[in-house]
Amino acid sequence: MIGKAATDGLLSCAAGEGGPRGEARIGRDRWNAAWLGLPVALAFAACSDPAPAPDPGAAFAEIVAEARETAGSPGLSAAVAVNGEIVWTGASGLADIENNLPATPDSVYRIASISKPIAAVAIMQLAEQESLALDAPVQEYFPAFPEKEFPVTLRHLLTHTSGIRHYNPGEFDMKERFDTIEAATEIFRDDPLLFEPGTDYSYSTYAYNLLAGVVETASGMSFDQYMQVNVWGPAGMENTHLEHQYEIVPHRVRQYVKRDDEAGVWNAPLADLSIKWAGGGMIATAPDLVRFALAMDAGALMEAETRDEMTTRYVLADGTVSDYALGWRIADDEAGTWVAHSGGATGGTTHLLRLPARGLAVALTANVQSGAGLPDAARRLADAALAMPNSPEPATP
Repeated sequence: MIGKAATDGLLSCAAGEGGPRGEARIGRDRWNAAWLGLPVALAFAACSDPAPAPDPGAAFAEIVAEARETAGSPGLSAAVAVNGEIVWTGASGLADIENNLPATPDSVYRIASISKPIAAVAIMQLAEQESLALDAPVQEYFPAFPEKEFPVTLRHLLTHTSGIRHYNPGEFDMKERFDTIEAATEIFRDDPLLFEPGTDYSYSTYAYNLLAGVVETASGMSFDQYMQVNVWGPAGMENTHLEHQYEIVPHRVRQYVKRDDEAGVWNAPLADLSIKWAGGGMIATAPDLVRFALAMDAGALMEAETRDEMTTRYVLADGTVSDYALGWRIADDEAGTWVAHSGGATGGTTHLLRLPARGLAVALTANVQSGAGLPDAARRLADAALAMPNSPEPATP
């Protein structure tokens, strides 16, 4: 028989933390469920309501587990925020297969091209401070980039309309270490443009690499130092860094690639990311990526007008409206305007999804290259978050 003190201690019929091995965490200010070691049936019997309330944490954990299977990834971590606060973090699978280490929300992954919108914030901050002009030629801030047949501006770099090429075969997972940003640009900077800037769209990590040099010139700081002081620090991104192969990084996952025979994974080959700091060289946790999104929405990184400019689609010279803005991909549906970016790295796949009008952000990080399905999984997590009790209503136009 259960005493009155025990039954009074039960908080509700809501389930506790979900996910295998307690991997999923629910924000305590949103749900605080405790079973006090009692069998589930007895706990339900002690509740005043006849049926338990749905457990959002269990739904999130199920989506993440399914996403890991679809991606073919050993491990996957995730974080979800709604109404401007993180409400759930969780993980599924392994951060390190050989040592049987589970993935957790604290696992640090290569975030690949999600580095681009983070680096773009630095450019927009400096533009806001009038330390640079978005429509100025690149050479004004990075003279190592030679003049081309047509002017190339910072705005062209940010919107992938510069005509600067992307990777050639063998360059994606280069092993060479570059000590300076100028040295890292030697591989592409003398190549001809693919088209006149502003007339077409062609995705280019190398274009973003130039922005790291622009930040250094305009700020008088190293790119790494500027990001720490002005972006990662103010956003509370304590586990976000440029990846240096030789550094010891607590909780860094092992990276993997899929086997050709689809019978599992291999260890990923060595890749030095110094060739692409701003375009794809950062590492972070899933919660840090969500903190970045929330800091954007809260105005902690820039003024609202600057933030709106970042999410305004670029218009090509012929009037075609791109779905890419200044560091973000934009899409609209009945829920509102979605802001997102994906990433693919040697041994990693990522996705960051935002719905600013609802204070919503979702991040997924996987430790396998070419993991499938992360954008769909992020949308499922977003829909589950929007269906939660007390989630914000859509903003009135």
